[in-house]
Amino acid sequence: MGIIRKHDTTLIRIFKGSKTYKNITTDNFLVANITNDPLAFVRYTFSEVLPEDIQTIYSQEREFPVLKDAQSWVAFECINTKITPYSLVAELRPVMGHVNCCYPKAPNRGLNALIEATIHATRYKMHGEEKYLELINFYEDIINKCGGEREKEALRLLRTYL
Repeated sequence: MGIIRKHDTTLIRIFKGSKTYKNITTDNFLVANITNDPLAFVRYTFSEVLPEDIQTIYSQEREFPVLKDAQSWVAFECINTKITPYSLVAELRPVMGHVNCCYPKAPNRGLNALIEATIHATRYKMHGEEKYLELINFYEDIINKCGGEREKEALRLLRTYL
């Protein structure tokens, strides 16, 4: 999911059919987990989070799940939600957040390519258009040149979901 910062407003656009879409329409609540783990990124894009990977946080008479291994997370209340035939857009109001690690991590071109390939894989799964497979192949070349073993392993996992 992509969080959009526009002027002084934080927004999210989620497409119909995703679990996040259902959660927002049901609870008006969202947790954004931040991770640099390429395997987690692919795994949680296409499959359910395992119970042992979750920690439950309690705040303001509410409980919500966060990933135990996330570098950080932010819980948001979703307000001013607008639903279209294909997606929803909601304004995000931060409720609570936490940073689990404090070391900066340098950008990794392989991880960035994996993120792009994963986004195209979700579009391929939704629409079945060949152009998305071509884009995944393009990013695969970058992952193989610039990525580490975790990015390459995540790419192999991504291929199993196609």
